[in-house]
Amino acid sequence: MRDSMKILDALVRDQKVAPDWVEALRRVDPTIDGKVDLCLTKLSGSGPYLPTEGAIWRAFEVPLADVRVLILGQDPYPNPCHAVGLSFSTGPNGPIPASLRNIYVELREFGYEPPNHGDLSAWSQQGVMLLNRALTLPLNPLARPRRHVGWWAPIVTAAAKAIALEAEDRPIAALLWGVPAHGMRRYLEPSVKVFAASHPAPRSLARSAGSEEPFRRSAPFARVNNWLTQRDPPAIEIDWKLVN
Repeated sequence: MRDSMKILDALVRDQKVAPDWVEALRRVDPTIDGKVDLCLTKLSGSGPYLPTEGAIWRAFEVPLADVRVLILGQDPYPNPCHAVGLSFSTGPNGPIPASLRNIYVELREFGYEPPNHGDLSAWSQQGVMLLNRALTLPLNPLARPRRHVGWWAPIVTAAAKAIALEAEDRPIAALLWGVPAHGMRRYLEPSVKVFAASHPAPRSLARSAGSEEPFRRSAPFARVNNWLTQRDPPAIEIDWKLVN
């Protein structure tokens, strides 16, 4: 049996998870090591999945102490060329899926010309955590992706609670797009400022999501920066520019 108490520590050793995340996850959920062990055990017996093993924990490479904005997605892209371990992002040479194209429309409205690639890692370098509710997705399109969401739920919930605890001392915002992401606000509020809208996927882009506004024309980047700069004292805004 895998020694569950060493999994998170091994991820830190391998530089897959920033060290302060381990302490924070254990603080909000003392049983988190066992939950990580159970999740990875189920994953190892489930067949091929996305992204590659080396990219699964990529969102947690951003130290918790550096997180200023959380962008929460659902699960990895179902295409091996797209899934890179960061929500909504592809790679430096990756294509631009439909949801990301719609995000780029909002970026252009904010005043930045979108790049010709789908790599959002520059946002991560500024403290934007690009996290999915499920860190993996079955490669087989006939498999049940909801199983993966359930396996990862305790870990992502603990991450949200850790961010909320961190936000008691400094401003942190969250962009929650789509009804599944909206369900995480109960773990984030009131200490995290939540901006919620429908998912940027084409089928939901122009529709409201429950009580939340449509993603189209929701001005997410402007609203986050306005909120950050209106804190007392003002926080540094995010430079959302992406270069080619």
